[in-house]
Amino acid sequence: MSTLFIVGGGLFGSLAAAYTRHKGMEAVVFDCSCAGAASPAAAGLFQEKWAARRLQPYYHHALPLLERLFPIQHISLTGDDGSTETLLFIPPSAILEPQPIRQLVTSVGDGWLEAGGQHYEGWVYIAAGIWSGQFLPGLEVYGKAGAAFLFAGEREGRIHQADANRQCLAFVRDRGTTYFSDGTAERVYTEEHDRLSLRRAAEMGLTEPIGRLWGQRPYVPRGPFFQRIASRTWLATGGRKMGTILGASFARQLVEDELR
Repeated sequence: MSTLFIVGGGLFGSLAAAYTRHKGMEAVVFDCSCAGAASPAAAGLFQEKWAARRLQPYYHHALPLLERLFPIQHISLTGDDGSTETLLFIPPSAILEPQPIRQLVTSVGDGWLEAGGQHYEGWVYIAAGIWSGQFLPGLEVYGKAGAAFLFAGEREGRIHQADANRQCLAFVRDRGTTYFSDGTAERVYTEEHDRLSLRRAAEMGLTEPIGRLWGQRPYVPRGPFFQRIASRTWLATGGRKMGTILGASFARQLVEDELR
């Protein structure tokens, strides 16, 4: 039985590894901890209505896998008018590969990769986020950057409508801290974006952040990308703001339909 070698230990790669092992096969994840990786900054929240009509099939394909592998929590957020909204939640820390091989993958081919001066053969799944384009010329993947902030203490979950097109979220993502995000995703990210996000956080009573989580979400012009690029090599990227859902859907497709 072949081993699945995964390039990238973010949500896409980690979900593929988890499901591969769940099915009784071996998976090895390579992740060099590149600055700007999006998954560690992800909120981990999801709900069906966030998936546009075109993405609904991914949501319904992903949910059974997530329910099988992880305890899905329910987070209640209180709005400005006192109403509550309940979202599904899996903390990224529960998904992300805990001990990937911290080596840069320098070359990939049909059923093989090279990293740390060694050659590995098996199945290969490239899930390298914004860096995926180096393995498939012409992919046109690009990043949109954003920052989330951590504040000391565990505050009540809140949702705030900052303007007509922007919602701010604050909730306990990780024990002992409150996570805040206003959903900013920009191709050119500047310090002014940080300042604006922190002003929005202050409107929700959150001041003096103790941590900043910054990352670049991968986008592909024609939408989420999953493709076999050689007989034993696949590539997936373009998770946008739906890394948990799209990563789980692509993991099912890879493991159930492709690995033969």
